[in-house]
Amino acid sequence: MFYDLHVHTAASIGENKLQEMAEMAKRLGLDGIAVVSYFPDVTEIKPVEGIDIMNAVMLKPASAGELDKLISKARPNAELIYVHGGNYDINRAACESSAVDMLCHPELGRKDSGIDHIVIKSAAANNVAIELNFREILESHGRNRSNILSSMRTNIMLAGKYEAKIIAVSGAVNIWGMRAGRELAAFLNLMGMDLGESLDAMSNVPKKIIAENREKLLGKRREGVIEE
Repeated sequence: MFYDLHVHTAASIGENKLQEMAEMAKRLGLDGIAVVSYFPDVTEIKPVEGIDIMNAVMLKPASAGELDKLISKARPNAELIYVHGGNYDINRAACESSAVDMLCHPELGRKDSGIDHIVIKSAAANNVAIELNFREILESHGRNRSNILSSMRTNIMLAGKYEAKIIAVSGAVNIWGMRAGRELAAFLNLMGMDLGESLDAMSNVPKKIIAENREKLLGKRREGVIEE
């Protein structure tokens, strides 16, 4: 089973486009995709037959101190919680929160990887996955692309050293940007991850994250049920 945990923002994807992406995902051999919307513009995701579609919410706090407030507001509406990375303090705060599922593009707009041994240790302890976004590479050029690739390799090395999770995503904004799970696994392998770990990062790791979150959400919903 393979998953792509980051495709286009739900707020602008539209029902017909979602159907197209779901059909492409099935053709690519994906078992599930996570459709990401930026909080507070959270869009309800309707089920599509033959593909598991997760509702993921991207938080973009103005500061590290704002993150906890956004998490408490977004959690009831989201199967997955992501944090828009790039700022070091926000990267660190995201990895220090067990409520966050994935830190996205921590290297964004930086000359370094956005992660050091302090951040990656927190990510490992709190079960926060670090994203490698394939679209970031496709849309970059020259020295910027070289910096992104170097940063991603650094984060893979740190994750391996401290046993943190790495997940590759397509970051697709349309069907042509989508990638098969094995392609993304090959990308991780090319970036320095062991092949077996690369395949696991696209299958068992996201599968476990999804299952754990759905179990937590189900428990919260049951808490609110008043039995006769």
